[in-house]
Amino acid sequence: MPRAKKAAPAVAPEEITAPEGLRVAPMAIQPVPLDRLVRAPENVRHTDKAADVDSLADDIAAKGLLQNLIGYADIDAVMVYVVGGGRRLQALHVLRERGLLDDSFAVPVLIRDQAEAVELSLSENLAKRDMNPADEFLAFQELMRPGTLSPADLAKRFGFSERYVKQRLRLAGLVPEILDAMRQGKLTIDAAMAYAGTQDQKLQLKIFHAEAKKGTWGHGVQSIRGGIVNAQMRTGDPLFKLVGKADYEKKGGRYEDDLFADAEGHDGRKLIDPDIIVTTAADRAHFQQARLLSEAQASHPTTSDLLPCPGLRIGRFPTAPKGYVLVERPYWRQDLPAYPKLRDQAAAKGIDIVGVYGVEYNGKLIVHEQFFVPGARLPDLIPPQQAAPRKSEAEYAAERRAASIRGVAAWLVARDHYRERPEGRIWWETTQPHLGRTVEQDGLGECYTVGMSILVTPEEIDARLEDAQKEYLLQEAEKAAQREAEERAKAEAAAALEARRAEVLAMDPAPIVILVDGLAHFRWENGGYADEQEDAGEDLDGSYYDDLEELLECAGSIGPVWPSIEAWAENPHGDNVAEIEEEAA
Repeated sequence: MPRAKKAAPAVAPEEITAPEGLRVAPMAIQPVPLDRLVRAPENVRHTDKAADVDSLADDIAAKGLLQNLIGYADIDAVMVYVVGGGRRLQALHVLRERGLLDDSFAVPVLIRDQAEAVELSLSENLAKRDMNPADEFLAFQELMRPGTLSPADLAKRFGFSERYVKQRLRLAGLVPEILDAMRQGKLTIDAAMAYAGTQDQKLQLKIFHAEAKKGTWGHGVQSIRGGIVNAQMRTGDPLFKLVGKADYEKKGGRYEDDLFADAEGHDGRKLIDPDIIVTTAADRAHFQQARLLSEAQASHPTTSDLLPCPGLRIGRFPTAPKGYVLVERPYWRQDLPAYPKLRDQAAAKGIDIVGVYGVEYNGKLIVHEQFFVPGARLPDLIPPQQAAPRKSEAEYAAERRAASIRGVAAWLVARDHYRERPEGRIWWETTQPHLGRTVEQDGLGECYTVGMSILVTPEEIDARLEDAQKEYLLQEAEKAAQREAEERAKAEAAAALEARRAEVLAMDPAPIVILVDGLAHFRWENGGYADEQEDAGEDLDGSYYDDLEELLECAGSIGPVWPSIEAWAENPHGDNVAEIEEEAA
């Protein structure tokens, strides 16, 4: 029996001092009766509060409560509100309902003041890394609520960047519907960041409902950002460029920075006060309208008025004055000049012109190239296009025949050049052909194709049209003869199949096995046929026919028959068809 080892002599512990500036927060864990504990409304975890509580209760019953709760006491120090360990508290309530605990059960709780308790709860859940992002957003917001901390303070306490904390605070401002969707796993953190690109909750909710209607394709990051960009004015807007940064800021204009993208972004910074831009741009455009009209009348005297584009942005047109229409040049009308020429023609013909002005993409106020004219005068600028008379079938057939003959003439010229090999007529399509595919060629087998072109001129084709017509007639005669032969062979095959069908149906007794469309079919006791033997089992994987006539009704080929399964087993391929059928007869 081995000796027991002697215990090591006790050694006085070394005195350990904390590094300069480092202080460990004092612990204040106290036993609190279970009936004095309630879940605090500030508990940072709101998602799946009761998730798998029964399993946790079983674990606590078997091993005990291994981790304390975190909470704060009320003013009278009667009740303790739990902000960290909500699921553990629920599990203890389950054990009380099972009769394993009573109200006096002492629960270890780390007691802190209210603000610090919320902070500790957040720290605990962040350390676990299983906290729902929506709960994390609201937890940061709760810590900011007393107004004693800044985002920089929170960043320092939790080891995050200040931008990260600001992002979480911005995300906490999302509408509840978006936060609920995150808790339910219907929305990604990237989609939430896209929604937080604006602080306008009405706009968030509008885009959220629109995206939800798209089903599984909804809530795409680019789609969300596009909806926000289109709904909010930015510094890239033509009207902002017209007014200018200096005037906007001089009148108190502010910006909303996107915490989830570059400060400027693709379309610039968002404007908090777009009304300043809209009002200032409208005033400038109204002031400049007289100048624009004067310039337009100087170049086109029949111009009577200028109308502003809706929203002052070039690209949209105002409602046409009564009796007027917009001059639009169809893209397929190559016979019409461009809009500036059409305006010149309108002025030359004394047609009244109502122009359109607005701000183009670079912030410049201009007169648009399109314009309005009286509806009765529009045909003077854009006459209706005469529809070409419809050709008869005979005319179409003649055109196709002429094109075919011309193609044959090109082939004749190319054939002569190939035989004679004149310089400059043979052109290889590539000197490094792609050999990825092969073709089957009679007498050669599997082959690769190497592309080559033969150059022919229109004059050479014209010179061979007479020969081509004769060659065309020969080719058409050969095609007709081939079609007749194919149709004749098809009719003979159909007649042979019908005769074979009648011959098999006349057999008495009916064959036990018959080859139909290359597949053996077996006769069952009930007179039906199937491509499986009857004793193969009740489940039929193949096809079943009620009788021989139904089997042969749509058959494409009918092969030999066998009088028994044994005969079929000896010769399943029907190599000696004559002997088999003689035996069957």
